[in-house]
Amino acid sequence: MKTIQINISNIESTFNSLERECQGTLAQTETERLLEFNNSTGSGNITGFNFNHNISYITYDVKFEEDTVLVFDQKNNEQSLNYLYCSEGELIHSFGETGKKLRFSEMQIAIFSNSLAKANHFYFKKNEYQKFTMISFLASKPITKATDGFTSQLMQLFQSKQVKGKFAYTSSYNLKIQERLNQIEAASNNNIADVLLKKGMLQVSLSMIVNQYFKDAENKAENTFSLSKAEMESIKEISEFIKNYPDYQFDLNYLSEKTGLTPAKLQEGFKALFGRTVSNFIKNVRVELAEKLINTSDLNISQIVYTIGFSSRSYFSKIFKEKYKCSPKEYQDSKVGLRMTA
Repeated sequence: MKTIQINISNIESTFNSLERECQGTLAQTETERLLEFNNSTGSGNITGFNFNHNISYITYDVKFEEDTVLVFDQKNNEQSLNYLYCSEGELIHSFGETGKKLRFSEMQIAIFSNSLAKANHFYFKKNEYQKFTMISFLASKPITKATDGFTSQLMQLFQSKQVKGKFAYTSSYNLKIQERLNQIEAASNNNIADVLLKKGMLQVSLSMIVNQYFKDAENKAENTFSLSKAEMESIKEISEFIKNYPDYQFDLNYLSEKTGLTPAKLQEGFKALFGRTVSNFIKNVRVELAEKLINTSDLNISQIVYTIGFSSRSYFSKIFKEKYKCSPKEYQDSKVGLRMTA
């Protein structure tokens, strides 16, 4: 098994370690780093940036040519909190070489804390594509007057939970966080607005991860979550089907029949993945498509209402205003005005 040793004392050290170990090409700007490699080690892209002095964000989009372990060295940091989201594939983690191995896969969150100088090990099978995001929070760096309030709250949260030694958690399934990470990935670094957008989405993502942790703790105590990975995959697939055919008049019985899941499990899965009931998810898909059509097409409002599957223009206007704080006509007029002055 190939071992890749990574120094995580700061983002610069992390990327220098990755560049040396993966023999890739490292490019960097004032705000972001990108490592690309395609050789006997494997292939992939690794991108990252600093949120602030304490928090870094790195996405690994990789495939290795042989069984590989990434060793995140903790010697220079007595405690770090690592938040991970697995977008594709399966990850295996242990504290040190001989620690208990914990698996988590697509749509799952994991949190690992370690203050015993036992490095976090992540294992990869050869020729298997993996994509995951790691948000590292260096808790050993002190709170100062310059530390922002959000970081201070994260520190206090886990200090109040008295996270000492080894702490490992894997979540139930969550697709909402993936949507936020996609927004971070899609944002460019062309100007300060894009950089602020990325940092804002990272803060939202971290808040969602922490909320998921407490939600899972509550559900575990009440023993309320019952869906398997296969059932969650079915719900993810049917959600994509709904997005592809937003004008179709879906009902719960049809979706239940198509997925093979009971209506109750469908509702549970949609709430877990998207934080919405099935009907609210469908309405949201349609309203977001309507907003896109207003921006990108010459269709009038009545045509858009028909295109997205609503039968009542007044009902559409009501839920559009709830989401965008103005009527569809006002929204369309504002976009026309902007185009005329551009």
